Amino acid sequence: MNNNMYKITPNELSPDTKATMKTRIITSIILALLCLPCAFLGGWFYFALIFLVVAIATHEIVYVERKRRFSLFIYIFCFVVMFSLVYWVFIKNQVLQFRDSPQSYVFAIEKGFNTLSVSTIAIAVAAGVFFLVVLANDKFTIHDASYLFTMIVVVALGMQSLLFMRYYPYSKFAFGAADSTVDMTTPFFKYLHSAFLLIYLAVGVMINDIGAYFIGVLFGRNKVNPRISPKKTWEGFFGGILVSFLFSTGLALLVGYLGYPILPFLTPDKWYWIILLSLAMPIIGNLGDFTFSSVKRHYDIKDFGTLLKGHGGVLDRLDSALFAAIVIASLIIFINNGWDFFL
Repeated sequence: MNNNMYKITPNELSPDTKATMKTRIITSIILALLCLPCAFLGGWFYFALIFLVVAIATHEIVYVERKRRFSLFIYIFCFVVMFSLVYWVFIKNQVLQFRDSPQSYVFAIEKGFNTLSVSTIAIAVAAGVFFLVVLANDKFTIHDASYLFTMIVVVALGMQSLLFMRYYPYSKFAFGAADSTVDMTTPFFKYLHSAFLLIYLAVGVMINDIGAYFIGVLFGRNKVNPRISPKKTWEGFFGGILVSFLFSTGLALLVGYLGYPILPFLTPDKWYWIILLSLAMPIIGNLGDFTFSSVKRHYDIKDFGTLLKGHGGVLDRLDSALFAAIVIASLIIFINNGWDFFL
């Protein structure tokens, strides 16, 4: 019997693969240097970062067609709908807070993203306008309307979820909690503790992507779905999930044991919620990756954009994070509400 068949040996890397890995690493470092300060500083810095990302993502969605361009009206309308959906909950919360307590109202970005909410009116208007254009313009098909509508709603909810992940800890630790022992004015809370939830998400998603990529490149043999994502392997898929789960669970338990839990209900004694969230992040992240890959295969494009060398565009980099953020934010809301779906 040949014992070599049971040995796990790394794949031999081609010069192109080595160059791609080097480019991806350099781009990732540059991105980290640009984005991490905004994530830690929070406030207007993170708000502005996501605002810019939303604009770039919308452009990538509209320009998915390489052989033709949508009209200027569609281009502008997509931006209006996207920003309306992303920031609806922020505007609504500020208006309600001012209406209910005009004398004590204090404007704060952190008070605007304590839940997930999109405007049903904006969704109805978007659907109506898109399908009216289908009737009025024979070059704008039902397929175009369906694609733009679906992508904008999904990406908008994902972007709102990313804002939720940074600002929600203020709602739980500081605002309106009479028994809270956390002082939100301290630099430690403002720039680190309040960012733990976002860091937790970033670790879960990024470690999954990194682990899946390197494990797949080095040990990948069996393809998951060559039709949608030709380079992804089962070895990378499960390897990424395992590494992500270990890192994110370890982070959540560590900060909890040190007395700075990610959220009040994510403490070591409630480890089962940490296990649930840590396992959901890489699994749902992979679903997002495959979903966006299927869109790119349909339109016969390699990437949504070319802004990030070695990574494609913003949507190529955030596909996993957007899906994971939506699910994790939803789970956090349900856990906090005692799984009451009517709250």
